[in-house]
Amino acid sequence: MIWTIIGILLILYIFIDVHHFLRVYLAIIVGKYFRKRLNAFESSEVYGICLPSDADFMLSHMNNSRFLREYDFARFDFGIRNGTLEEVFKQGGSSPVSALTIRYRLPLMLFSVYKVVTTLLWWDEKSVYLDQRLVTISDNIVRTVGFTKLGIAKVNFEKIMAEKYPGIVKPEISEELKTWIEFNELSSQKMKSEGKSKTK
Repeated sequence: MIWTIIGILLILYIFIDVHHFLRVYLAIIVGKYFRKRLNAFESSEVYGICLPSDADFMLSHMNNSRFLREYDFARFDFGIRNGTLEEVFKQGGSSPVSALTIRYRLPLMLFSVYKVVTTLLWWDEKSVYLDQRLVTISDNIVRTVGFTKLGIAKVNFEKIMAEKYPGIVKPEISEELKTWIEFNELSSQKMKSEGKSKTK
């Protein structure tokens, strides 16, 4: 019996990223039932520690791809605690990441304790823009910083924000974010143009 269980678990870990799914569900449950609710412009903070399973092949600092995973878990915490993600799902919508740019400022060394800070920057009917950064607790240094765009499908996010936060005033878009949005639009147009030329 025990070997059957071990075999099933081994197969699951080989074919499914079990750890990722567990972290996502944990973030949702903890955010919904055990952490305080946030308003629209409050930042969420999710804490973690850089373990050997997060490290690169030198076992000295966090692998670059792991930062993106940590950003992912932090977005679930943020969206659940301010109620917007919950409302998107409730209305039958979804919020996949449609663009993400990260800047690696300094390495995150093994066993460093850190927090991922997620802040709402701006939104429109079909998109949400977040600032996400990973900060080490010991020295308060920002190790990575990034812009994340969530594409909101099947629902109107402007209406969700208006219903969730009556009278909310959308912040002015920063020049930095404006430039990043323009970059993504140019990239999208280029991909569409290349796709059309290949079909001719």
